[in-house]
Amino acid sequence: MESTWYVADRLIVHGEVPPEMWARSRRIPDPGTPGITLYEVEPAESPATRVEAESRRQGCRIRLGVREGADETVQSLYLLTERPDVQPDAWELREADLDDESTAWRLSLDHVMTTQPFTSHPFTSHPFTSHPFTSHPFTSHPFTSHPFTSHPFTSHPFTSHPFTSHPFTSHPFSGMAEYAVPGRGGRTPVAWQGGRPARTPHDDERRMPDGTPRPVVAVVDTGLGSHPWFGTYSLQPGGSTGNGVVLRDVLHPDGRPIGTYPVPGQGQDDAEIGGTSAAPLTGPLDPVAGHGTFIAGIVHQICPDARILPVRAVGGTGVGIESEVIESLERLVAYQRAALEGDGEPVDVVVISMGYYHERPEDLEIDHPLRGVLDALGESGAAVVAASGNDGSTRPEYPAAFAPAGDRRAQPPVTVPEERERRSTPLPAVLAVGALNPDGTTALFSNDGEWVTHMRPGAAVVSTVPTTLDGPLTPSVRLKERLGDGHRATIDPEGFDGGFASWSGTSFAAPVVAAEIAQHLLDARSGAGGRRGRAGRRLDDRARRREDVWGAIAQVTGGPAGAR
Repeated sequence: MESTWYVADRLIVHGEVPPEMWARSRRIPDPGTPGITLYEVEPAESPATRVEAESRRQGCRIRLGVREGADETVQSLYLLTERPDVQPDAWELREADLDDESTAWRLSLDHVMTTQPFTSHPFTSHPFTSHPFTSHPFTSHPFTSHPFTSHPFTSHPFTSHPFTSHPFTSHPFSGMAEYAVPGRGGRTPVAWQGGRPARTPHDDERRMPDGTPRPVVAVVDTGLGSHPWFGTYSLQPGGSTGNGVVLRDVLHPDGRPIGTYPVPGQGQDDAEIGGTSAAPLTGPLDPVAGHGTFIAGIVHQICPDARILPVRAVGGTGVGIESEVIESLERLVAYQRAALEGDGEPVDVVVISMGYYHERPEDLEIDHPLRGVLDALGESGAAVVAASGNDGSTRPEYPAAFAPAGDRRAQPPVTVPEERERRSTPLPAVLAVGALNPDGTTALFSNDGEWVTHMRPGAAVVSTVPTTLDGPLTPSVRLKERLGDGHRATIDPEGFDGGFASWSGTSFAAPVVAAEIAQHLLDARSGAGGRRGRAGRRLDDRARRREDVWGAIAQVTGGPAGAR
């Protein structure tokens, strides 16, 4: 048993609800929860299950949640307190269910998933002493007063040359915390001097000039903001454009958005517009404001001919709930199935840059909703690439740890024998990606283990951020230009109007592998003369898509085509 973060008043349900409980359930006419129908379980004189007995002991009532389009299949169990002094604990109900052999269902905790480290509770404090992006990483701003004891123009500003010793007496951070410091890995504005990635033009945005379908990469994250590479993102209906690259406003077959994270009423609260949802009155920027756009920029740099489908699953805090992320992925599966029937563009690669630690990893070998939806994506012919996590830990983080155990030291890398025997599925494997420093060493924060299948650059990476992202923190000095109409100033620590930034995290290593897979898929399709996806029955196409994805994974991994 290990520690984890979870929602205290909710459990994920997989399997049939005990008939005795369902028979006593009545529908709540107006639950006040969009997209979810709630059923309250009327208490019985004698509890039918240990879960009911435990909920009664805690002083809670039980409600069952059914999402829209779920065919009366219960996905969630909610605990409602009957007194203000009651604190529900889903963990205790889960333990009670594990000891109850009379029920066919299984209950699991609704874990907290995050793009950030889990060193401290993601809702109460940041893993660093203060958040590296919500307060300045130095005790005081190093430029609010002159940082040196003498003027830099009357004597050398450092006691020794800046290239022979560090300019500060000692570095204010050490170890993993260094990566949070702007300029040393933390999110900071940079100037992009290169051109736009070269994209092959064609009148049909969905295809290459030879008719080959462009690969589609789904980014399950915070969304995708406005940028010259990606068009305009707007909260107004019909106000967004994709610039030929981004599939904006793509909907579930029933007309709902694919991503479940709610769209805010004001742009300043949107992680990909204003990015100040956590502290709207005072700032600074949200911890992961611009995160999805940054990931999309990495994909576009490596595979500029790919199409990008943003799936909004978390907000600017970088914190999501497992059941809600699962629902976003289930909606993506529904979209994928419709696309394979000709209604939309099928997804080839899915990037997930968030995760959680499971309290009983061995339980995940049994049926689990998150694993089930990832398998459904694999069955449809989509590769799933996940970030390994940023805690510098060997503890498996999911969904990345669903990847097959392997030995990266082998050339080419291979799965370990036990894993090879256990995995009999033909579905494409989940890939777990850790982060490298610019010099090729492993980033200190990167989680690692046999389950990490790939390592890619993920520290001090340069990519895109929304041009609308301009936080309330300002330059320490700003004054009018003497010889012009503009201003002269120090660097604005939250001024991302230029559209580019440097940032660190395994979140940014995962899209490197995703883009490599997309490029290999495109090369293979073009080599087949664009015939892939245009001929054969659709069921055969799914098998062919899985075969193609395995071939691309083998190319990216360095193993033989078709390797399992």
